[in-house]
Amino acid sequence: MTPDERRTPSTGARTRRRREQRGSNRRSLGLTLLAVVPGAGLTRTRYRALGWSLLGLLAAAVVAVAALVFVRGPRALLSSALKVAVDPTLLGVTAAVIALVGLVWVGTIVLTHVATQQPHTDTLARLGMRLFTAALCVLVVLPLAKAVSYVGIQRDVISTVASGTTIRKSTSTATPQVAAEDPWAKTPRVNMLLIGSDAGNDRIGLRTDSMVIASTDTKTGATVLISLPRNLERVPFPKSNPLHQIFPDGYHCPERGVGNECMLNATWQEALDHKALFGSDPNPGLTTIRGVLEEITGLTMDDTTIIDLAGFESLVDAMGGVKVNNTERLPINGYHTSSGGVAGIEGWIEPGSQRLNGHQALWYARSRLLSDDYSRMRRQRCLIGAIVNQVNPATMLGKYPELAQVAKDNIKTDVSIGDLPAWVDLVQRIQKGGIRSLTFTYDVVNVARPDFDKMRKLVQDAINPPAPVTPPTTAPTKPTTPPTTSTVSPTRPPDSETAVDVKAAC
Repeated sequence: MTPDERRTPSTGARTRRRREQRGSNRRSLGLTLLAVVPGAGLTRTRYRALGWSLLGLLAAAVVAVAALVFVRGPRALLSSALKVAVDPTLLGVTAAVIALVGLVWVGTIVLTHVATQQPHTDTLARLGMRLFTAALCVLVVLPLAKAVSYVGIQRDVISTVASGTTIRKSTSTATPQVAAEDPWAKTPRVNMLLIGSDAGNDRIGLRTDSMVIASTDTKTGATVLISLPRNLERVPFPKSNPLHQIFPDGYHCPERGVGNECMLNATWQEALDHKALFGSDPNPGLTTIRGVLEEITGLTMDDTTIIDLAGFESLVDAMGGVKVNNTERLPINGYHTSSGGVAGIEGWIEPGSQRLNGHQALWYARSRLLSDDYSRMRRQRCLIGAIVNQVNPATMLGKYPELAQVAKDNIKTDVSIGDLPAWVDLVQRIQKGGIRSLTFTYDVVNVARPDFDKMRKLVQDAINPPAPVTPPTTAPTKPTTPPTTSTVSPTRPPDSETAVDVKAAC
């Protein structure tokens, strides 16, 4: 005891109490902070049994995730997460679990504070501890609340995009066996029709701005993107389609005058103009264009996805733009005048490597005023590759509500909600199997008088490429002279008639 404490016993007792109180406050502060790890703070209180139980549950969850990654690899964890992300029921369960975890977590923080707070703490210290505890609770609640919000948004998007109310499936579709170990074991190939429409929400698909068929080998994931020119003429209607009676020799109508040619991208509107012939069909335009493409390519359209290009601008803007290497000077908007000139150009996309905003990217993909459909088709493939390569998960997550709204408003598919987990598996196979592209350009097809037999053969050659020829393993025994032109057999078709890696387009 110090001399001062001997002289003033009451003062010395107060000093000891203050020291003990500061020590108790530091202990309470430390254990409350430790409670950020669920249950950890409680292990040093009278609620230690509850604390150790929560820590045990946390450890078990961590071990289970680590075991999954160790046994099946990181992709298994991603695959499981993606399957949850496309299942509305599992998303609802996930939201409830996150909310429950949040309540328990916050409860352990508050309980740790209450269990460690001394009853005779002075008012100022008590207030500080409560503010500190409240701040920890907020730090825990905010990200969990955001997660619940995102899960709710995702559930709404999936339920809307894959609702099945806008697009009706064709009668013969490839249906995965979702419950099987390999959902696609009984489906060797699936063909997805991708339609880019420039119509609004109330006029979905009236103008099919782009048509691409993604044909996928479900075993390997190898995919061929088959691009069809919008100005293809004389396209055949299936005999089952009412328009076949009107155009038995193909979609050709010279009597309508120049500028009103019957082309592939007009078949949707043609069906709407004769809607009464289609009876109860809720979407004769889609039925017609899907049947026409089946006649052209010889493939069955198993599923369809329609993307309204009006939402494409928002997607690119949410990404922060997209970087491309432009090889030609492209006008933004514009039209041809009656005198043969052009007018209405709002601006230009100059040649060179640059980052495009949403509006520019849309016109990079659509512009054909001073070029042609085939240059545009090439640019579309370049843009697809650029977007896939430049997606930043952190940026996309931060703008997820905006992106989700874009998807909800501008994407429709006839893939049923129950089949989405199987499509997650298929997309992962596609990433491994690679993507090639077959484009019907002027070098391949005469759009005014197309050879559909040739087109169907090229499609079959693209999706069933011949096995590569194995070079001889033994070296020649004597030098050989280079072959002359007359000795070379031109057995290899031109590049324009074969499917090439999609990156080669750029």
